[in-house]
Amino acid sequence: MIDFSFSLVPFLIVGIGNFFISWLYYSPAVPWFKTWAQNVDMDITKKEMTEEEKKAMPRLMGGAVVASFLLAYGLQVLIHSMGITTFITGAIAGVVLWLVFAVTLSLNSQFEGRKPVVLVINNVLYLLTYAGFAGLVAVL
Repeated sequence: MIDFSFSLVPFLIVGIGNFFISWLYYSPAVPWFKTWAQNVDMDITKKEMTEEEKKAMPRLMGGAVVASFLLAYGLQVLIHSMGITTFITGAIAGVVLWLVFAVTLSLNSQFEGRKPVVLVINNVLYLLTYAGFAGLVAVL
């Protein structure tokens, strides 16, 4: 039976956590930023955003917030529906979800979009956070 119940604490922790971890993961503060930026054709020497980039920022950030909270609720539905109550089992389920959804979708986008493999690897590694988030949902 699918369990659509809602728990506020894990929803907020996973939603906010995913948003900020992804913000940090794709920021200049991390060592792999330069490689990632070059593979998405970003000019890493540029110091200021263009007006067009500034106008797009609310849509980009809003989309990231929505995606983070969709992930938070989706993990709740799946973890609760499977009856998982321990962090380790939740993390294992998160790895399975990562493998089945994140890796396959990333590989498809790499093949269809001719994206560099290094970009796909970078994105797929970030999505391993599903394991930790699924473990948190299981115990909270």
